[in-house]
Amino acid sequence: MVSFLGTINGQTTKGSWVIGLHNFSPVPLSTGGLPYNLFPQTNALGISFGTSKEKIDGEVQDDKDHTTVFGLSLNSHYFVADQLAIGLVGNISSSSSSYESSYGDDYKSSASIFLVGPEVRYYFDSGAKTKIFLKGGASFGSVSSKYDGESSDPTKLSQFGGGAGLSIFPVSAVSIDFGLGYNILTASEKDSEDKSINNGLSFDVGFGIFFGGGMKSSAAIPE
Repeated sequence: MVSFLGTINGQTTKGSWVIGLHNFSPVPLSTGGLPYNLFPQTNALGISFGTSKEKIDGEVQDDKDHTTVFGLSLNSHYFVADQLAIGLVGNISSSSSSYESSYGDDYKSSASIFLVGPEVRYYFDSGAKTKIFLKGGASFGSVSSKYDGESSDPTKLSQFGGGAGLSIFPVSAVSIDFGLGYNILTASEKDSEDKSINNGLSFDVGFGIFFGGGMKSSAAIPE
């Protein structure tokens, strides 16, 4: 029989493919066409929701702000060399917020992000069932928003970033991924030279499914 170590080494050899689904948590956006911080950080599942209240002079106010955020990242990579993969990543995020004021000044707002672009990953062997990876990439797209029923013009987005993570293989062809990244997200207003540059850290969790490739005989250990 061939060892598990030889099997997972074969998953990241030249000619293999990996398709992954991860959470997507954009850095908080601050731009004229959007309510401030409409995209708070999501949790490890790519979703977040909650209600916030203000406290002034020791008294909790009746005003309420309800926010829901959903974000996912779909990626596909091809190993052009052993341990080195290049691919395409698509990110989507949707956020909605409703504000209930004690003075009757209620409003609703929503926004959606779409980004797509190339990414490079390099894997390092780190154990019988684990691999460490480094990644870097760029993506481009737009964000659309709506405030009290009125839509604003789409705002162009560009994101550059990188990070590192750990892939754990519970079975040979499936990985559970944990990572930490740093991204710079730039929003450019239409017909304007104004730009908003937003940056921050994001926690990445998801899974990958590996296809194809072959095992090297040097990695195979007879049982």
